[in-house]
Amino acid sequence: MLDLVVAMAPYVDEKSLHSLYGIIQPSLQNKDHGIQKKAYRVLEEICASDRPACQNFVQSHLKDLQSTLLGSLPSASSPAKRPRLKCLLHVVKQFTAEHEDFVTALVPEVILCTKEVSVGARKNAYNLLVEIGHAFLRFGPAADDAMQRYLLVVYAGLTGSVTMMSCTVLALARLLFEFKEHISPAALEQLVQHICLMIGSRTRDVVKSALGFLKVALLLLDVELLGRHLQTMLEAIGGMSDDMRRHFRMKLRNLLSKLIRKFGFDPVRALLPDSYHKVLLNVRKAEARNRKRQALKRAAGSVEEDRPVRSKGESMEEVLADSDSEDESKQHDGKETKKALRQRAQAWLKEGEGDEPLNFLDPHVARRVLATKPGTGKAGKVSHDFKVSADGRLIICEEEEEEEIKGVDEEMADLMQEVGIRSKKAQKRRFREEADDKDQDSDAQPQYKAGGSGIHRPVGKNTAPGAEYKGKKGKGDIKKGRLDPYAYIPLNRAKLNRRKKAKLQGQYKGLMKGAQRGAQAGKRQRKKQPPL
Repeated sequence: MLDLVVAMAPYVDEKSLHSLYGIIQPSLQNKDHGIQKKAYRVLEEICASDRPACQNFVQSHLKDLQSTLLGSLPSASSPAKRPRLKCLLHVVKQFTAEHEDFVTALVPEVILCTKEVSVGARKNAYNLLVEIGHAFLRFGPAADDAMQRYLLVVYAGLTGSVTMMSCTVLALARLLFEFKEHISPAALEQLVQHICLMIGSRTRDVVKSALGFLKVALLLLDVELLGRHLQTMLEAIGGMSDDMRRHFRMKLRNLLSKLIRKFGFDPVRALLPDSYHKVLLNVRKAEARNRKRQALKRAAGSVEEDRPVRSKGESMEEVLADSDSEDESKQHDGKETKKALRQRAQAWLKEGEGDEPLNFLDPHVARRVLATKPGTGKAGKVSHDFKVSADGRLIICEEEEEEEIKGVDEEMADLMQEVGIRSKKAQKRRFREEADDKDQDSDAQPQYKAGGSGIHRPVGKNTAPGAEYKGKKGKGDIKKGRLDPYAYIPLNRAKLNRRKKAKLQGQYKGLMKGAQRGAQAGKRQRKKQPPL
């Protein structure tokens, strides 16, 4: 029933909207999460509609909507967050300067929703943060002053719980991405100082968000503006504890790599303590290898584009003949040689299919005369998925090296997606990973082994090969109408290891001795049985 109301709500008149709002208002605080979510969906459709009746209703009920949405905040369930934030998004668009207090009261809830379980709720939370920023710009008087007031409201979250601090840092990263042109240099300096204080936190979640903010800042801001805060950022990074450095070593490595690209190796090294110098040297070597590898790839790509496609024979004679013809053509500047003329005069007869002899009385026998040797197809360019350098060498990159090259871009895409910024590359990579996971689901084996009772009981037991032949009462195997049982060792690529040769030989010897003992025991049993 509520689904029908959600679909029909935007198309009713203003009088019906008054009665509908009175009906759904108590459901906004209903303990049933499904009913509460549908009630917010109805309110969302009313606020999002562009019909005059709905717009007039929202304008005339702004104060009532404010009190209702603020009053229902403590009882708002997690499934209802997405439509609730969407409803607030449409309501904030209608606000003027006199509603600044209500907008300020919304900020803590919106910041906490940036880490909701629902992807839609997180997306709406970031969009609402941006819309609140536009609302402050509308409130005026100047853009810099309005943004400074908004940032001061957000800064209050840095003094809250661990989750609130982490969410606040992510929210500041998104606000820097959206409103960097409206943030004054003094406000930016204050913002960087607050983030650098968060880097010294003892909580990993907060430090992770702070490092992500620095990566966004390196991506957005120019070198001149970042140079003013370089010392502050590097002092914060250099003051991290050993535990944080170990845990975020890859993030720090990528961050230092970006800093070296922007400011050079020597300034970064001079501002960091001695414990970071070895890491900086490794980063510089890795950057040099990547630049060299990329240069080889570009050179290989240009060589492959200019290289003509040549057909090569399959046999050794044809390869040698091709090489001879190439040498002779170079010596005579393209003139035909005697060998080429002799090859042109040659002809071949194609024999009949199978064992059928060639019939020279056949009127179509002329079709059997060929100018090329039958059965030797000319192969075109060999298609291998490797680059070729200018001197003909294959350029083969290991998977780890390729992942190292792509790791920085993928991590930045993940970071931008975490702060609510959609990226087409991240979406394509996510779809590709989901497809790979689906392909590997059939081959993946669970590592957990069940044991005990309750939820830990063994549901599906993986029996050893040949267990169905084992007797329950006595020793030996029981056939029971099945095929003859045999003892064997399963094939495994690990058995190719030469260091385990002695161990494997012992297994085979034990297997043979067991088989011999079984055969002798059976022979003795047959001797004891009376003859039929």
